Amino acid sequence: MLRESLSRLFGGAPLGAVVSAAAAAPASALEFGARDYTRHSSALDQFFASFHGQVGLSFLDLGASNQENTDFFNQLGHKVRYDNFVRTMDESFGDGDFYANQENDARVEAFQSKVLNFDDDSVDGVLVWDGLQYLAPSLLEPAVSQIHAIMHKGAQLLTTFHTDERMNEVPTYSYRIQARNKVKLVERDRRRPAHFFTTRQLEKLFKEFDQVKFFLTQDALREVIVRK
Repeated sequence: MLRESLSRLFGGAPLGAVVSAAAAAPASALEFGARDYTRHSSALDQFFASFHGQVGLSFLDLGASNQENTDFFNQLGHKVRYDNFVRTMDESFGDGDFYANQENDARVEAFQSKVLNFDDDSVDGVLVWDGLQYLAPSLLEPAVSQIHAIMHKGAQLLTTFHTDERMNEVPTYSYRIQARNKVKLVERDRRRPAHFFTTRQLEKLFKEFDQVKFFLTQDALREVIVRK
């Protein structure tokens, strides 16, 4: 019953083809233990390049609201809305065993009522950042399907994943856009991720989308752009 409920809430969409691409980025301060640092982002650069010359678009940021991102989108002539995915996860599942709580029907229903409640085909671009890495498998694919549903055809999604499987806990960040190809990462806390994804697993996760591109970096974050 829970799975059926999730399927209704997080609706599906047709399968699409998958391709890949890579771009190098400078080394970051992350490997030296810095809590906050600014990094070059080839994925962010391409994300915004695809909207060049357009105005009045609607974007969704699944991170913490911040003035830098709001100002950046306003300067481009776009609208941005926020839906703090990780904070809502903490509110719904944070007391006790974070991942065991994601199997609790009542908690899942509370989580569902608070996130991704936007009209279908209403968003031109989504900045997911690192939120998907902390969803248990039973919620991960339905959430991705719901993101797919609210995006326009041709819209893009940008997300990041930690890649160092030796880390028991990884930092979660507030992502603050400094320029079209630069983002400041402000560490909020550290937590155990539910997943470390391989390329094949990410292709499978985004199978409903038409295109997936991977960006190689020199730090512990992997950048991915997905197009509907």
